[in-house]
Amino acid sequence: MRRLLRLIRNIALVIAAAVAALSGVLAFNAFNLSSRQLRVTPIPRVAVDEQAAAARLAEAIRFPTISGTAQAEPFADALRAMQAHLVVSFPAFHAAAARETVGGHSLLYTWQGSDPSLRPIALLAHQDVVPVAPGTEKDWQHPPFQGVVADGFVWGRGSWDDKGNLYSILEAAEGLARQGFRPTRTIYFG
Repeated sequence: MRRLLRLIRNIALVIAAAVAALSGVLAFNAFNLSSRQLRVTPIPRVAVDEQAAAARLAEAIRFPTISGTAQAEPFADALRAMQAHLVVSFPAFHAAAARETVGGHSLLYTWQGSDPSLRPIALLAHQDVVPVAPGTEKDWQHPPFQGVVADGFVWGRGSWDDKGNLYSILEAAEGLARQGFRPTRTIYFG
């Protein structure tokens, strides 16, 4: 019995020593790890008219671009209407970037950078939204496709995922384009 207890104690000591050694190695590496964050020069803050931006997003929410119906004509009509809204809402960006339609309905914008030797970046968002589960319409504070601006929020299907993201990206790009900004590296918007 003593041999067994001594064996268990020795195994526990070996495990404790291994854990202590591993903890020491991890702590050493954590404290000696250098940042790989890119150093970038900040650009001037872009002035955004928040009420106008909210109104543009609210309008986008009113287009029922419901996914899962890609071949259906109502989906295609809603996408075309929303894409026309993009052109009207962000004219400086549309003048600065080349626009392509891919796969029938998807948009790809290319904002050409001044240094072609730099690798491009991509900013991605989608225009479609998931359907509203039947029978849950009464659970919404505001109807899902009404695009209501209230209480400091834009309410509706897609305000967060993903029309909100899409319009935030384009609001920033529009502001930069209006200031005459040209990116150093090419930016793809998809």
